[in-house]
Amino acid sequence: MTSEQVNQINRILTQWHEAGRERFEKTYPNLEYDSWAYARTAKVKPKYIYLDDGTSGAFMADRETGALYAIKAYGVPNKRRPMGNLLNGITGQDLCANRWR
Repeated sequence: MTSEQVNQINRILTQWHEAGRERFEKTYPNLEYDSWAYARTAKVKPKYIYLDDGTSGAFMADRETGALYAIKAYGVPNKRRPMGNLLNGITGQDLCANRWR
Protein backbone atom coordinates (compact mmCIF):
# COMPACT_ATOMS: atom_id res chain seq x y z
CA MET A 1 0.00 0.00 0.00
CA THR A 2 1.37 3.38 -0.92
CA SER A 3 1.45 6.37 1.39
CA GLU A 4 -0.97 8.13 -0.97
CA GLN A 5 -3.50 5.30 -0.53
CA VAL A 6 -3.07 5.39 3.25
CA ASN A 7 -3.68 9.16 3.23
CA GLN A 8 -6.79 8.67 1.06
CA ILE A 9 -8.18 6.07 3.47
CA ASN A 10 -7.47 8.28 6.50
CA ARG A 11 -9.20 11.22 4.77
CA ILE A 12 -12.27 9.07 4.08
CA LEU A 13 -12.37 7.85 7.70
CA THR A 14 -12.24 11.46 8.94
CA GLN A 15 -15.02 12.47 6.54
CA TRP A 16 -17.11 9.50 7.70
CA HIS A 17 -16.69 10.56 11.32
CA GLU A 18 -17.61 14.19 10.57
CA ALA A 19 -20.61 13.18 8.45
CA GLY A 20 -22.31 11.80 11.57
CA ARG A 21 -21.72 14.88 13.69
CA GLU A 22 -24.79 16.97 12.75
CA ARG A 23 -27.31 14.19 13.33
CA PHE A 24 -25.70 13.20 16.64
CA GLU A 25 -25.63 16.77 17.94
CA LYS A 26 -29.31 17.30 17.04
CA THR A 27 -30.31 14.05 18.72
CA TYR A 28 -28.10 14.45 21.81
CA PRO A 29 -27.54 18.18 22.38
CA ASN A 30 -26.01 17.68 25.84
CA LEU A 31 -23.34 15.19 24.74
CA GLU A 32 -20.02 15.87 23.09
CA TYR A 33 -19.81 14.04 19.75
CA ASP A 34 -16.08 13.32 19.78
CA SER A 35 -16.17 11.63 23.18
CA TRP A 36 -19.28 9.51 22.45
CA ALA A 37 -19.01 8.64 18.77
CA TYR A 38 -17.21 5.46 17.87
CA ALA A 39 -13.90 5.75 16.10
CA ARG A 40 -13.85 4.76 12.45
CA THR A 41 -10.81 2.63 11.74
CA ALA A 42 -9.20 0.71 8.90
CA LYS A 43 -7.47 -2.63 9.31
CA VAL A 44 -5.28 -3.79 6.45
CA LYS A 45 -5.43 -7.54 5.95
CA PRO A 46 -3.79 -9.65 3.20
CA LYS A 47 -6.71 -9.48 0.74
CA TYR A 48 -9.06 -6.79 2.08
CA ILE A 49 -9.08 -3.54 3.99
CA TYR A 50 -11.67 -3.69 6.77
CA LEU A 51 -13.44 -0.41 7.56
CA ASP A 52 -14.87 -0.61 11.05
CA ASP A 53 -17.36 1.57 12.88
CA GLY A 54 -16.28 1.25 16.50
CA THR A 55 -16.24 -2.45 17.35
CA SER A 56 -18.42 -3.41 14.39
CA GLY A 57 -17.42 -4.15 10.84
CA ALA A 58 -19.08 -1.93 8.26
CA PHE A 59 -17.35 -2.22 4.89
CA MET A 60 -14.58 -4.15 3.17
CA ALA A 61 -12.41 -3.01 0.26
CA ASP A 62 -10.39 -5.22 -2.04
CA ARG A 63 -6.73 -4.24 -1.68
CA GLU A 64 -5.90 -4.77 -5.35
CA THR A 65 -8.81 -3.02 -7.00
CA GLY A 66 -10.16 -0.76 -4.24
CA ALA A 67 -13.69 -2.12 -4.82
CA LEU A 68 -15.74 -1.37 -1.72
CA TYR A 69 -18.47 -3.68 -0.42
CA ALA A 70 -20.91 -3.84 2.45
CA ILE A 71 -20.41 -6.91 4.62
CA LYS A 72 -22.45 -10.06 5.28
CA ALA A 73 -20.57 -10.75 8.49
CA TYR A 74 -17.22 -9.60 9.81
CA GLY A 75 -14.59 -10.68 7.32
CA VAL A 76 -17.14 -11.64 4.64
CA PRO A 77 -17.80 -9.06 1.91
CA ASN A 78 -21.26 -8.87 0.37
CA LYS A 79 -20.33 -8.69 -3.29
CA ARG A 80 -23.98 -8.15 -4.21
CA ARG A 81 -23.77 -4.76 -2.49
CA PRO A 82 -20.91 -2.86 -4.10
CA MET A 83 -20.45 0.65 -2.73
CA GLY A 84 -17.98 2.10 -5.22
CA ASN A 85 -14.21 2.32 -5.14
CA LEU A 86 -12.36 3.18 -1.96
CA LEU A 87 -9.38 4.67 -3.75
CA ASN A 88 -11.30 6.51 -6.45
CA GLY A 89 -14.43 8.54 -5.84
CA ILE A 90 -16.01 7.34 -2.57
CA THR A 91 -16.33 9.84 0.27
CA GLY A 92 -16.92 9.60 3.99
CA GLN A 93 -20.40 11.07 3.45
CA ASP A 94 -21.18 8.12 1.16
CA LEU A 95 -20.09 5.68 3.86
CA CYS A 96 -22.22 7.43 6.47
CA ALA A 97 -25.28 7.45 4.19
CA ASN A 98 -24.90 3.77 3.26
CA ARG A 99 -23.83 2.38 6.64
CA TRP A 100 -27.24 0.83 7.38
CA ARG A 101 -28.55 0.56 3.82
